[in-house]
Amino acid sequence: MNAINASLYSTLAAGTALTTALGGTAIFHMNAPEGRALPYVVYSFQGGGDVNESPHGDNESVRFVRVYAATAKQAWEIDALVKPLLHNVALTVTGYTTVICRREDDYETVETDAANVRTYTAGGLYRIRVTK
Repeated sequence: MNAINASLYSTLAAGTALTTALGGTAIFHMNAPEGRALPYVVYSFQGGGDVNESPHGDNESVRFVRVYAATAKQAWEIDALVKPLLHNVALTVTGYTTVICRREDDYETVETDAANVRTYTAGGLYRIRVTK
């Protein structure tokens, strides 16, 4: 749902400590531009949809929000700035009322490219439920 994506971006971009740590609004939907300097945040849809429990138009989805950084320490430090912006927060989603936005799971990984350069990722899965 595009309204939730817009809300995630605006909520994260409003976090001054986060944007300072990123060196600007390095926040992207789905994927960062190729060659983008670290660190940055990426958020994406993982699953969900209409709940069909009431006639109100409830929607529940899981979003994956993660930090890419040069070290695991930096990734987790920046993720610690993301979590309070989203966990147990009533997001402003155009056309909807947020019932819940809650972090459910933590995530970390490391990727090594062909040049043997490592990129560390830390983040979490957020369950977001909205109603009309």
